[in-house]
Amino acid sequence: MRIWRFTRFSLLLGFFLSSFSELTGGAELSVAVEEGTSIHINTGAGINTPCKVCIRQVCQSSVILRSDTRLDFSCSQPENVFTVQIIRDTVNSDIEPKEHHAFQKFNRTFTWNLKSLIRTIHLNFSRTGLRQIQPTDSCPDKHVYMITAENVSVGRFCQNGAISAVHVRNVGKLSLEVSGGQPLDMKVIGVSLGRAMNSLANIHVVLPERSSTQDFFTPKTFPENAETTWYFTVPHAYYTDVHILNYTVPTCLQNENIPTMKYTWQDKDPLVKPLNGSQPLVETGNFNLSIKNCRMSRSGLPSEGLMVHFQISAIKRIKGQCERDLPEKQMLQIRVVKKDPKSICVLKLDSVIMDTVTIASGNHFVINSFDCNKDEIELTVSQTIECKEWRNCASTPSSITFNYEQNCIPGVLKMITWHIHGPQNSSVELQSPTGGLRYCLPEEKCNSILLLNVFHGNPGITVGQFCPKGSIEKIQIRESKIAVTASVTSFNDRNLATKPFLTYSFTQDISEHYIFTVAPKMDNPTVLATPAWPSGMKPSSTVSWIINMEPQLKSNLKFRNVSQPKCKEVHTNIAVQKIRSQAMVYSTKKDENINDILVPESFYLNMTNCKSPTGSFRAMMEITLQNSPNKLLGIILSIVGILLMIITAMVIWIVLRKKKRNKAPPVSVYNPNEHAFLPGLHGIPKTQEEEDPHTYVYIDDTLVYCHLLEDDAEKEQFKEPSTDESPPLSGPPLPDRPVSKGKSLVTKGNALVDSEHYGYIQGQSTTSGSPKSPIKTSQEGAYETRLCV
Repeated sequence: MRIWRFTRFSLLLGFFLSSFSELTGGAELSVAVEEGTSIHINTGAGINTPCKVCIRQVCQSSVILRSDTRLDFSCSQPENVFTVQIIRDTVNSDIEPKEHHAFQKFNRTFTWNLKSLIRTIHLNFSRTGLRQIQPTDSCPDKHVYMITAENVSVGRFCQNGAISAVHVRNVGKLSLEVSGGQPLDMKVIGVSLGRAMNSLANIHVVLPERSSTQDFFTPKTFPENAETTWYFTVPHAYYTDVHILNYTVPTCLQNENIPTMKYTWQDKDPLVKPLNGSQPLVETGNFNLSIKNCRMSRSGLPSEGLMVHFQISAIKRIKGQCERDLPEKQMLQIRVVKKDPKSICVLKLDSVIMDTVTIASGNHFVINSFDCNKDEIELTVSQTIECKEWRNCASTPSSITFNYEQNCIPGVLKMITWHIHGPQNSSVELQSPTGGLRYCLPEEKCNSILLLNVFHGNPGITVGQFCPKGSIEKIQIRESKIAVTASVTSFNDRNLATKPFLTYSFTQDISEHYIFTVAPKMDNPTVLATPAWPSGMKPSSTVSWIINMEPQLKSNLKFRNVSQPKCKEVHTNIAVQKIRSQAMVYSTKKDENINDILVPESFYLNMTNCKSPTGSFRAMMEITLQNSPNKLLGIILSIVGILLMIITAMVIWIVLRKKKRNKAPPVSVYNPNEHAFLPGLHGIPKTQEEEDPHTYVYIDDTLVYCHLLEDDAEKEQFKEPSTDESPPLSGPPLPDRPVSKGKSLVTKGNALVDSEHYGYIQGQSTTSGSPKSPIKTSQEGAYETRLCV
């Protein structure tokens, strides 16, 4: 019962004292203090308040506690007035922050003093990770780390960053600010000792394997001649960029010692960059960055101290590399241009970032590209082709191509320029092996992905702008040095320039400044323009067009746009002359209107500018081909005649062939058995009676062959002889007999008469009947017969 009364009395007394404190505006705290730790309770900066902290009825504006103590405050909310700093001296082991629950409502700072006489103190933040912030910034979790080296603030940091460790020289201090009402996030911080170093502080950074950007600041109030170094560990395939966002430099005793940024990569020479210059970009691999202050001048007005705010960005990039030797004999110059300077695409030539990279023949180069799409980079190529001596020039046309076979340079081909240099007093001849060229006027669009421009002279004088596949077969320029530029209007074909779309050759000097050989086509009108259109021709310059047409065609020459200047002496001239007959078709006179011309054959079109024109001389023409009616009619008639001759010959041949087939071939036979017969359609003749045979004194060969050629009516007179009879063909000689009428043969003697071979035959025979084939006789009693041919 007595114990219960005492306990009840104590509770009533505590409640009374508590009520009394609240009524009087005071607060009490019981604080436990560890050995080696001191707690500093101070009024917040800039706060003027009557609130005091009391220990054993001694009230002050600040107190230091080194042992367990009971505190009384003269105000009800002392956390709004006082700050608490918990300091632990000389730490040589890992730091494990411990919460003081009595001060959880207060803004409190945990401080660990670090000290080593000859060695470096290593602070390991691998469990927390730190990121550096501005001196006036705060952290989202209300935890701010502060590191001091030799009473110099190295920086302020938040948790969850890329800084893994900080090394300070000899004496350092680590502080952790925690806002009132925020519980302490207790994470162990490793502490160890390392080798001595020259830098005031070394900061180790491990960049994450993701795209990131980290801010870093030099120590506040950077001591003169002091140095700070950052060690960056970069993940594989990530590339770092360094940008200086802001900086101030002091006045140095020696200007050459103005602070700089010194970079060091493994296996590379150090790279020093001024603060006002561009810093390294797109570098791969781990590197160190050092900033050293100069010895400052004390004379004159005080200057700002050294302060550098820089940024490290790490990006995973797709890398392309091209390392080559550009052969000197090719006489090439290649420019690689980044189209958009704001693009993330990066070009580097020999480790130097450039928006435009230029390489020339005879050089070894290394070009790296990072995150560059094909259409973000353009290539322009310039090549020189020389032939200084005639004996070294090719006798046949040479192709114009881009012959760089080992081209691994990124980007698409945009433009190629060939500088063609021939012997002195030579002319250059250009031809297209793929179907000619055509004028492409500035206001027109080319029908190809290639646009050709031809220049000469210095400064460049335009000859014209051309597209492939046209009616211009040849261009001749009275210059030994010209330039041909091929502009690619589409990015689809990088290897387009490797195709031979133009050939060149060197010739002896020509009479005109320019000569164009043109073969117009029927399907489309052919447009011609004076050189340098729409600008005018040079004074005293001449140009000729050789217009070749088929014989059956004529051309309608229209002058679409002609600008005639005023001349002091000889006027400009436009002339049209036939090529075959050399007849002049048209020639202008001063102030004469130029009319359209109909030319019936191939012709020359010549133009000459005057010596001192006022204004420009230029002309645009159009040629339209037409069929010539007279020539066309002659051609048609000729074709019809030839066809008629062919048809007639065919008909005659067919008739003769048919007649020959219907007629059996005649054959003459001589029978030595004195039995004459004719094979074939004639049948076998009947034998004659022995008592009255046909006996010839002589036989003329022509009679035998004429007998074979008798017509069918005469052949039918012969009847088929019996098989047992055969007429004798030879016998004793017959006597001379008088000629009698009605006989079939005339015999004259045993001998043949030479004259009888030429159409006259005489003979005599005896028959048993009338003659089968009557023969006419002459007045002298001889029969007349016809000689066969």
